Amino acid sequence: MDKQQPAIDLANRLTLRPAEAARVLGVSDRMLRALLPALPHLRAGTAVLISVDGLRQWVSERARVTSPLDSSPGPRPRFTDGAEVAAEILRGLERK
Repeated sequence: MDKQQPAIDLANRLTLRPAEAARVLGVSDRMLRALLPALPHLRAGTAVLISVDGLRQWVSERARVTSPLDSSPGPRPRFTDGAEVAAEILRGLERK
């Protein structure tokens, strides 16, 4: 049985651990580790901390805004680094 984890309260957090950031972005831990060099983060001893505000800005800067009514010919662009999916997830979390 799949046990649902409690929601992460981003409103009261300054930083996230990598596993939490992966959950928020909707990517695997492995994908998050691959993205880590590009993400706003700091190291405190052996701990890696990812800034919530910096993560929001990072996603916002990389997300492409496309209209659902866009009828341009050709295949739709695929997600390249999870940023578009993450932007939508963060928007959804902020609405709750």
